[in-house]
Amino acid sequence: MKPTRREFLQTSALIAVGDALPAPAGVAAPSEHEALDGFQNASRHPIIRARLGMLDLSWFKREVGYSTLPNGITGDRIRQINGRYNDSTPFDFMMPMGVWTEHFGLPAVINECMMESYTGTLRLFPSAQNLRPARFQDLRAAGAFLVSAAHDGQKVTHLSLLSEKGKTMRLVKPWPKVSLRVTRVCDGHDVPVKADGQVVVFDAEVGERYRIEAAG
Repeated sequence: MKPTRREFLQTSALIAVGDALPAPAGVAAPSEHEALDGFQNASRHPIIRARLGMLDLSWFKREVGYSTLPNGITGDRIRQINGRYNDSTPFDFMMPMGVWTEHFGLPAVINECMMESYTGTLRLFPSAQNLRPARFQDLRAAGAFLVSAAHDGQKVTHLSLLSEKGKTMRLVKPWPKVSLRVTRVCDGHDVPVKADGQVVVFDAEVGERYRIEAAG
């Protein structure tokens, strides 16, 4: 039986509790078929896809462009029928109603594509489908880490982080097939790293910056 919208959203929220990486097939499939009626979908639905690691950035760009006014404000426009709306419903009837504050969250979708840490485990560029070269600096991650990274459109090319509180870092390996080397930037000292499957763990010190690279 096809999950309802509520069941799918609840399942997506549950995934945030664990360290699951790719979404299980039974969870990813409903998001591909969920009706995009247009109401609050410009930010909410892309964030769900990003957290499931299945957001196509070209699709996201088209969706935002479709709902953007000439002055740069994004509103709600109908995308599909056979839900709350039908063929006789004007596609942009919501646009004159004013600014929908939930769309101020659109930048959060980009952040989710660059980095995620809501589970306590850091993932870099989790939704890289149709991602062009990108970089970010000092995005705040769970555990009081400021993370900087770069992606060339195919793979991660740079990763460093600053620890503000000296917490333990849990990181999904950006380069799955190789070991990682973690060095303290101030003196080049190698930091001990533990492996837990595709997650590496190391203890950070207050105020120290670390560089993470492929070991071989």
